[in-house]
Amino acid sequence: MGCMRTTVATRHARHALVALGASLVLLTVSCSTGGSGSRAGGGGGQTAGASGGPAATTTTTTPPVQLAANVGDKSTSVPLNVPLKVTAALGTLTKVTVLPTPAPAGAKALVGLMTADHRSWALGAPLDPGTTYSVTAEGVGAAAGATTKKWTFTTLQPTKQLHTRINVFDGKVYGVGMPLIVTLTSPIPKAKRAEVVKRLTVTTTPSLTGGWRWFSSSEVHWRPAVYWPAHTKASIKVDFAGLDLGGGVWGVDGRTISFSIGDSHYSKVDAVTHQMTVTVNGAVVKTMPVSTGRDKYPTKSGIHAVNDKEATKIMDSATVGIPRNSPDGYYETVLWDVRISNSGEFVHAAPWSTGSQGNSNVSHGCVNLSPADGQWFFTFTQLGDVVEVVNTPEQLQPYNGYGDWQVPWSTWSA
Repeated sequence: MGCMRTTVATRHARHALVALGASLVLLTVSCSTGGSGSRAGGGGGQTAGASGGPAATTTTTTPPVQLAANVGDKSTSVPLNVPLKVTAALGTLTKVTVLPTPAPAGAKALVGLMTADHRSWALGAPLDPGTTYSVTAEGVGAAAGATTKKWTFTTLQPTKQLHTRINVFDGKVYGVGMPLIVTLTSPIPKAKRAEVVKRLTVTTTPSLTGGWRWFSSSEVHWRPAVYWPAHTKASIKVDFAGLDLGGGVWGVDGRTISFSIGDSHYSKVDAVTHQMTVTVNGAVVKTMPVSTGRDKYPTKSGIHAVNDKEATKIMDSATVGIPRNSPDGYYETVLWDVRISNSGEFVHAAPWSTGSQGNSNVSHGCVNLSPADGQWFFTFTQLGDVVEVVNTPEQLQPYNGYGDWQVPWSTWSA
């Protein structure tokens, strides 16, 4: 019996050793499959799944084109001179459209410039004041297809807008003494005047030397160094849009006026000989007797240029400081009036002084002509024609009418 128990115990021990050996074999196989699933049979697997399924795959997605603008969506009070720019990252731009919104009928998209690589687009003109714009950008990415993005923004409303008035008109013909005068609706600080002048361009054919000169804080003149050559073609361009003058004042004008110069009309009035000599392109065409201003009211010597014409005008001495009811006063209907200054000097018909014309000076400062000569000169004259007066005791001031030629070029251009 004892041996039998020993035999049974021994048999059980052997079975335990076999089971332990099997467990060690399974443990060894399990460790091996963790290092190389390809060597394991059946359910041996990759590290990604305990279930023994296929391994997970890592995917890299190409993002779409990224479109951006330097003005944020729904921005307000955007400056009129902002350099609006749209850019593309991770792709290229195909189209950019900028329109006022709501867009009026027939509105055209603002013009911009696309770079050669189609990575950016920039607006080519200043923005209008107090306007809402819509921006639509379209682009395409390397692998993610087309993308469209939209923005809106609103520009500021200036406290005051700077406008201009110019003394020449499109398509008109002027005389060789015509200055170009730009009158501004707001005074320009001295620190900003150079910037204003840069926005004013005069172009001539043939090319001429000329320059700008400020006559006041709101008036700037341009003239050639010498009289315009006859038949010059010219234009003046104003490009004030987007011009920030400070203090809430912004320029908004943008226009071009084209004009021309006619024949050279030059008239010389001599207060001593009492004669007026008229030339066309250097040749004398007429000499007429005149009466100029009496000693108390002399006609001003100097280079005048015609700045207005009226076939009929009521002349009132009160407008030049002479009471109507005084001994020197007058209130007359006068024909064929050619204005040569703003202080009341005209060349006109004066039937009441024909007896003095050619021999004495009896006017209040005007150049008197006979009715026939007055009508001829009125018909002959262009705005800007030169009328030079000599041999009187007073000089025309540069700011009096078109007295620009009273300033020597060396002073004008300094």
